[in-house]
Amino acid sequence: MTFEVLELNNPPVNLLIRIDGTSGLLACTAGIRGLARGKALIFTAKGLFMEIAFYLYTISLMIVFITTGAVSLSAFFVSHKRSYLYITVLFLSYVLEEALIFQNDYLGQNMAFPMETFYSIEHPVLRTVLALGTLQSMWLVACDYVDERSRALRLVPACAFVAASLGVGMLAPTCALSQWAFYSIRQVFMLWCLLYGFWRYRRETSLVERTRLARHRKLFIAVFVLVWCIVAEDTYMILMWSPGQDSISSMLPLYVCERNFSETALALMFAVFTLVEAAKTLRLRFNEPPVAQEDSHARRMADALPAFCERHGLTAREREVLTLVLEGHDNQNIASELQLALGTVKTHVHNVFKKTGTTNRNELLKAFWAEA
Repeated sequence: MTFEVLELNNPPVNLLIRIDGTSGLLACTAGIRGLARGKALIFTAKGLFMEIAFYLYTISLMIVFITTGAVSLSAFFVSHKRSYLYITVLFLSYVLEEALIFQNDYLGQNMAFPMETFYSIEHPVLRTVLALGTLQSMWLVACDYVDERSRALRLVPACAFVAASLGVGMLAPTCALSQWAFYSIRQVFMLWCLLYGFWRYRRETSLVERTRLARHRKLFIAVFVLVWCIVAEDTYMILMWSPGQDSISSMLPLYVCERNFSETALALMFAVFTLVEAAKTLRLRFNEPPVAQEDSHARRMADALPAFCERHGLTAREREVLTLVLEGHDNQNIASELQLALGTVKTHVHNVFKKTGTTNRNELLKAFWAEA
């Protein structure tokens, strides 16, 4: 590995390192915010502004993600839906990883930053564990959503991720390409989650189930786009970007080298989505505790029924009729089940059709699962 050293005259940075003539990321002999040749470095106004801005930025993100995890945990306690527990672990892991970046930014002040370690992957085991907590939680949420129960399928992607990450982080040579590969493995895991969900949707033969799976297609598309934005940003920042002297004097490279703003956007989108869904669950379950269901189809129906009935203004009796309609009972069976006259049941069914904007049972089923 060869180093090209360019002298810069302006403090607080005195060296810019190019490795093999490729990436121009920053490294200093005495540390970006450390000591240069035995003399204290003087912050520029731009550098001070940058430090304050990224301090507030990091703290704000951590508050948002901690709040999201807490709300998701509350939703789990009142609904018993495992997806909320997985999401709690997801945001807890992400917050811990943000805290690691925060530590590198602010607790390591006045420490040397050796040139030869700039492209090294610090704490590869810890970073892999934290990333696994985030990505495996995301994968388990996806498995629950498509009703995938295979234990092997739930665990194999995680094992592959750990093996690949530790292999690159601990065995690969220290260079820009190794660092890029280490972080790109995460995007491969996320793309696997998306592609598997799409494959399950394509092979699903039930129109009702396809309708249910497609209800979050906008979120799916947004995640797909942002994952590729993460890859593009990592590629540019790690393999291509060469900061100019002005950006160095503001200490911008120090703060952006461990951050990916597309990844932050993705995390914030997940946070907003989680807060909205958890708020719905908490509001609906406040007066109506969950009912234990062994069958996954019945459990999903029981979870979605309160919101659907409230949205369309169904009465308590109409809700009972709707439940039996969704279970496949005809009018005569519903009349026997609820001990009502057949004519009364027909009236209730007609009212359900009218309030939900449907004309027959098939349309009602599709409308229900589209909103479930």
